Amino acid sequence: MSIGVLLGGCGHYDGTDVHEGVFVLLALEAAGERPILIAPDRAQERTVDHLSGDEVQEARNVLRESARMARRPIRSLSDARPDEFEALIIPGGYGPVVNFSTAFARLEGPRGLVPEIAAFLKHFVEARKPIGCVSLGEIPLRALLGDEIAVPAPPPGPAALNVDRERGIVHTPGFTAFTRLADVKAGIEAMVAELLRLVKERRRAEAAARAAAGTV
Repeated sequence: MSIGVLLGGCGHYDGTDVHEGVFVLLALEAAGERPILIAPDRAQERTVDHLSGDEVQEARNVLRESARMARRPIRSLSDARPDEFEALIIPGGYGPVVNFSTAFARLEGPRGLVPEIAAFLKHFVEARKPIGCVSLGEIPLRALLGDEIAVPAPPPGPAALNVDRERGIVHTPGFTAFTRLADVKAGIEAMVAELLRLVKERRRAEAAARAAAGTV
């Protein structure tokens, strides 16, 4: 399968949460998949000192920071064709929130998704391709869909998922609900398993539709 993993930098305050990103890659690898890593080639909206938690005046690039954690080839979002992917996963951290949007981390200025991000996500939504989200990774998607962004109720356990079958969206709360690495990892593994199940289900439906139309 061609599973895209959309990264938003490196470090949970201003990029993709490293633990959530690594657990996603580990779960995909354990399932026999080779994910394609992608990130937008644009300046970060903000840079944070992860020791103090303070914002600092230091320019960083989302693609280059994402490459810092990737340990494998990573592609610019502008070089990735959405139709080559069967599914997409967005790990959490504040990066996907602030770096995929404009003025989200500021008090002034119009807020909205970066057009490149919006167009990419829109492809998956309109094609009903499965999308997996961890923690705050769902925020850009919810913004695109116009959904209310609210704090969800605590899940009954680490492997409990929020599954929107109609739109093919699978969400695990990650560090927004859990503090133990083992719990976050269990949730991501469950999310990846459900995502891959939805991909296979979508394949079967498409094959059946082709057979009914006499194109196979």
